[in-house]
Amino acid sequence: MSLHDDSNILVVDDVNTMRTQIKELLIGFGFHNVDAVANGEEAKAALTSKTYHLVLSDWHMEPTNGMELLKFVRSNPTLKPMAFLMITAESTKERVVEAIKSGVDDYLVKPLTRAQIETKVYTILLKKRTPA
Repeated sequence: MSLHDDSNILVVDDVNTMRTQIKELLIGFGFHNVDAVANGEEAKAALTSKTYHLVLSDWHMEPTNGMELLKFVRSNPTLKPMAFLMITAESTKERVVEAIKSGVDDYLVKPLTRAQIETKVYTILLKKRTPA
């Protein structure tokens, strides 16, 4: 099996066009198992019903934002090892530090490019699969 075949990815964004665009990019990169949901509550339901290897989540969503979702993932022993990539317009040092302290694997600032997404996704997935 390849990284593309055995990686389940969840995209979480409240903006439909962004969610669809990221999902289509991931499929274009060759990933076969990509799901997308509109907010943190839908993500929690998805994460408890299926095993994912990577979450790409927007920060600003209602009713549960990306930071709250990240804290939910990191506080759950089953989900904790999963990779988490935060996507946001928040670029202040304080926000980046907050995300890092909360356990984010990496951080992408909007606007996004195809190359940025591709590089971050592959780097995170390969890092998580390589024993330390």
